[in-house]
Amino acid sequence: MDITLAIANQLAVIMPDATIYREQQEQSFDEPSFYIYEISASSKGELMSYEARKHLYCVMWFPDSKQDDPGIKEQCENMRSKLLDEFQRLDEVSLTPFEKEAKIVDGALQFIFKLRYRVGLENKATKIESLEQQGGLKRG
Repeated sequence: MDITLAIANQLAVIMPDATIYREQQEQSFDEPSFYIYEISASSKGELMSYEARKHLYCVMWFPDSKQDDPGIKEQCENMRSKLLDEFQRLDEVSLTPFEKEAKIVDGALQFIFKLRYRVGLENKATKIESLEQQGGLKRG
């Protein structure tokens, strides 16, 4: 399951003309653009070979710095509203983002959210195929 790709595809639905990066770009990246990265992931074992997994993702949005009207801050505010309103579900992987948080940092919008889901792990232990039993009475 490629969650980062599912996030990118959902962002492409929200803003089709933006460039979306999965790898960090040192310089000369397109604007407006998104950069998606995972901050952390955790897994907690549950009964019956299940695991509860949590992922913390960050989506950075870089506004068009060449555009004066609206300015950078206003572009970030508009995108913040758009993401909080429209980024409700990752359709490809059937996950819902939780605890969404958006803030403007150094002329870019930082959008952080959590994903939670449950995984059933494959049990690779050898199962008993047949059982031979010998019975009788003790002292009898």
